[in-house]
Amino acid sequence: MLDFKPVTIEDKEVIQHFFNKADFRNCDFSFSNIFCWQNSYNTSFVVEDGILFFLFKADGRWGYLFPLGDGDLKHAVERLNRDAGLRKIPLRIFAVTQKMYDLIEAQMPGEFVYKKDRSWSEYIYSSKDLIALTGKKYQPKRNHINKFMRSYAWEYLPITREIIPDCLNLYRRWCAENGGCNNQQSLVEEHIATHRAFEHFEQLGLIGGALRINGEILAYSYGQPLTKDTFGIHAEKSLYEIDGGFVMMNRQFAERNCADYPYINREEDLGLESLRKAKLSYHPAILLEKGYLYRKNEPQAPSDL
Repeated sequence: MLDFKPVTIEDKEVIQHFFNKADFRNCDFSFSNIFCWQNSYNTSFVVEDGILFFLFKADGRWGYLFPLGDGDLKHAVERLNRDAGLRKIPLRIFAVTQKMYDLIEAQMPGEFVYKKDRSWSEYIYSSKDLIALTGKKYQPKRNHINKFMRSYAWEYLPITREIIPDCLNLYRRWCAENGGCNNQQSLVEEHIATHRAFEHFEQLGLIGGALRINGEILAYSYGQPLTKDTFGIHAEKSLYEIDGGFVMMNRQFAERNCADYPYINREEDLGLESLRKAKLSYHPAILLEKGYLYRKNEPQAPSDL
């Protein structure tokens, strides 16, 4: 059985080394996401024979991430299969893109079924589009920004330790707008992840920006590079009472932090219709499809996932 252990902030350098070499654009391979959300997914990891393995639990089901490293991929997947057998769980590999599936299929043809899940798809945008917002399709966004600029006195600030208390105060107000963050499980989990992110902001290498509107921090966003050509946005908040706050935050952050990256990954919609509508309204350049793998001969294939 693989000797998995919890992810600590001290593991960043080791794990990030594998992420950098893999060069996958999906947000699952972000150390900040893994570290901040590990309580939600019971995430643990191990490096064995030069391969990085992750074990986690999603929607009550145990599974693994695509193994990373320079070793033999077939051997790595077979190692996961043995581990799953010892744990008495079906072998499932989650958050698999078409590229990952093709890599496994080339080494183990016909052994796995690949099932995509639309709610896991990630929205990747042209940074130039999100900065310029040109053309008819972005007219509504420009209208919101113009109204925002007419309505408020504002300034953009990089997130530093000095303004993190103000960002957390905004987050508390956002929670109140959404009925509180201590009732619905997803908001409870986000609450924990948000506080972990701000507590370890510098150690995680996060890059953030905030809008001070009429003297108060009323919008923020933060993230970090995923690959050499893609910046990942992990969080974005604004009060709904601020007309155009989200649109302005989106554009300002893209312009000031993402201009050197051709693409911006704004992650998944989690199957939430309102979030899907909002993400589609920015017209993604790429909809990065993801799904999960299970063995064809698996007697308990996760058809209910």
